[in-house]
Amino acid sequence: MFEMFIKSIHIDDAKRIVVNVQESIAEHFLSEDSRKMLKEMTSKALGADFIKLEAAKTSFRVTVAEGTEEASKVKIEEEIKKTIDMAMSFMSQGEK
Repeated sequence: MFEMFIKSIHIDDAKRIVVNVQESIAEHFLSEDSRKMLKEMTSKALGADFIKLEAAKTSFRVTVAEGTEEASKVKIEEEIKKTIDMAMSFMSQGEK
């Protein structure tokens, strides 16, 4: 299910966590509300390690405290998976 929405998650040369999304959901990243929600979710998941979020059409980059990149990447992956699972559960309940 994860791969339906996320192409990849990696740490770039600048030590930012980069999440590349599938083209099919890219349009959702263009709205200000979506960007605000992403920032809030990321900030909450990472706590004091969160520094900055930059969103583009097909990706978002997260800058975190030095030395926390790998652990933060794992937290972001877990948060995305949890959010996808919740959304899919909600959608399946609406179909009944």
